[in-house]
Amino acid sequence: MNRIKPTVSIIVPLYNDKKFILETLKRIEKAKIPGFKKEIIVVDDYSTDGGRELIKKYKNKYKIILHKKNIGVGGALRSGIKVATGEYIVRQDDDLEYDPNDIFYLLHPLITNQADIVYGSRTLNKNNDYSKKSYYWGGRLLNLIFNILYLNTISDFITGSKVFKRSVFNNLHLETNGFEIESEISAKATKEKYRIVSLPIAYRSRSFEEGKNIRWYHAFSIIVTLIKYRF
Repeated sequence: MNRIKPTVSIIVPLYNDKKFILETLKRIEKAKIPGFKKEIIVVDDYSTDGGRELIKKYKNKYKIILHKKNIGVGGALRSGIKVATGEYIVRQDDDLEYDPNDIFYLLHPLITNQADIVYGSRTLNKNNDYSKKSYYWGGRLLNLIFNILYLNTISDFITGSKVFKRSVFNNLHLETNGFEIESEISAKATKEKYRIVSLPIAYRSRSFEEGKNIRWYHAFSIIVTLIKYRF
């Protein structure tokens, strides 16, 4: 009798990355995750570059959610979680910065019950170009603030590569919509004493000219959210 494979739900928030999304999905499909069934969920956050219309054509292949207005990456992630059926949840960005081939590697600490959440850390891999980008030091500063506030040692809490046990999301009751979702997840998970493991990952950073969405002013909402959930 064949054992039913557990499902891993891969949530891809999409916003104005039409030129990357199909290749991203193709790589997710090709990524080897032995012993698991993939559920790919694309959440379009009201893209205006044609990505919304493009992804509609794949409604029979993937789970597609179309926001009626732009909410933010946090809102897109939460929308994806609501329809996800997997025992494990993967957050995968839409722009090829993070390699889907790392998914199974990141799942391993969860499968073996060594962690409840796994962060793919850009800073732990010294072979990528993250440290050469202008936004690197901003990320390091945010990380320092988080670790001071929460007495933690996470190396890259704002990474866009995260893997969770489904039960974690059920207990965190996420509510933020923008990039501050990274603060909320890490803050609540730390306070709830979930086991967070960081592993080095491949990372191909892109520039603001190439369409990177996060900006310096998002740091304010990230910091405010850290303080909000700390006290």
